[in-house]
Amino acid sequence: MKKNKKSRKWIWIGLAVVIVALVAFQLFSGRNNLADSTKTYTIEQGEISLVSLSTGKISSSDQDNIRLSGSVTEVFVSLGDSVKKGDVLAEYTKTSSTNNIISPITGVVTQLPSQLGTSLAISNSSQFKLQIGASESEVNKIKLNQSAEVYVSALDYTFYGSVTSISKVGTTIGLSTTYPVVITFDGQGQNLLVGMSAVSKTVVEGYGDLYVNGKVEAANETKVELDGTVTQVSVKIGDTVSKGQKLGEYQSSLQTNTKVYASRDGIITAIASSISPEFVISNPAELKVIINITETDIHKIEIGQSADVYVEAVDRNFVGLVSNIGLVGNTNLDYTTYPVTIEFDGEDAPLFIGMSSSAKIITETKSNILIVPFEAIVTENTQRYLISAEWLQDTGADQSEYFIPIETGIADAFNVEVIGENLLGKEIIIIEESSVFPIFSNND
Repeated sequence: MKKNKKSRKWIWIGLAVVIVALVAFQLFSGRNNLADSTKTYTIEQGEISLVSLSTGKISSSDQDNIRLSGSVTEVFVSLGDSVKKGDVLAEYTKTSSTNNIISPITGVVTQLPSQLGTSLAISNSSQFKLQIGASESEVNKIKLNQSAEVYVSALDYTFYGSVTSISKVGTTIGLSTTYPVVITFDGQGQNLLVGMSAVSKTVVEGYGDLYVNGKVEAANETKVELDGTVTQVSVKIGDTVSKGQKLGEYQSSLQTNTKVYASRDGIITAIASSISPEFVISNPAELKVIINITETDIHKIEIGQSADVYVEAVDRNFVGLVSNIGLVGNTNLDYTTYPVTIEFDGEDAPLFIGMSSSAKIITETKSNILIVPFEAIVTENTQRYLISAEWLQDTGADQSEYFIPIETGIADAFNVEVIGENLLGKEIIIIEESSVFPIFSNND
């Protein structure tokens, strides 16, 4: 019996030795496999471009708009019909005594006449204002003509102006009443646009600095009141106009029946109605897409700048040019975007007006910078690091011993700029998402 017990004892000892050996072998092999399978990257100079992406619908960039000055009585065409110059489109009852609407000043069109109003508004393109709300305890301590600052984050620029209006009539919500205070300032040659978000700073006596958020507006508007029916509008909201420039036509009295003729070859893309008294004939070979660009990117885009247009229906990219940038934004809640028109040639692709597309415009490019893939970045707390490939020679060591501290700069979807000492030519580790090492997870 004693012999059997001793035999079992040595059997258990032998098994333990084998297990320890196997574990050690696996750890050693694992480290070697890790060293063999880990990807590395040599830091080098490169270029990163930031882009603005947006979607829109394809339309024609070459079209005739035929405005009617009366009531349509019969229409002979349908949407999408092809027509030739001189074809009869419809009949309408026309009024006479046509008068031109003339711009009285140089500025930007900020309001157009419609069924709800009969006036146009033209704004001085260099004078702006910001309307803020002051509480009843603050409003009496703000003075007319006192200096004020307006910071626009989209431009990272501070404008200096003054308080030009303090309303004596407030708006009450619940138990709180605020009074409109207007700060007027000069655009100072910056790419400032109506609708951009801003923060004002005014000094309130006995209180200190008062900071209020708001939206930039045009400061000086000249309205042109009309006493008849608008029959033609020659400008769009955001167009820049000059003194004496024709804006449109309006008229009244006397009626006659008139036929409307096609002014060019093309495709009918809009038909006159009681809501919109206008026919639109489009050239299907000349195309455009209108996209909406945020206030933080709009000042980085220029007329004539190249842009890429992708049409999913044909799975193809087209090269276009920025042909127009709207100066008046569309604000939804606190978010403002500006319309940008990109014209492009459809080449031989089977494109149709109304197809969905997306556009990409480069807003900033930085060259000759040190770049690494995003996967190479390790973040601990607020500090960022790279891991030197020297760790692969000693995989049993703590990876933090091989950290290279860095700062990061501009980035795109794949690479990021890195800033640090002696980085050029340095070999680093590319961190795999599947790594079992906790430190290999990118907590960014």
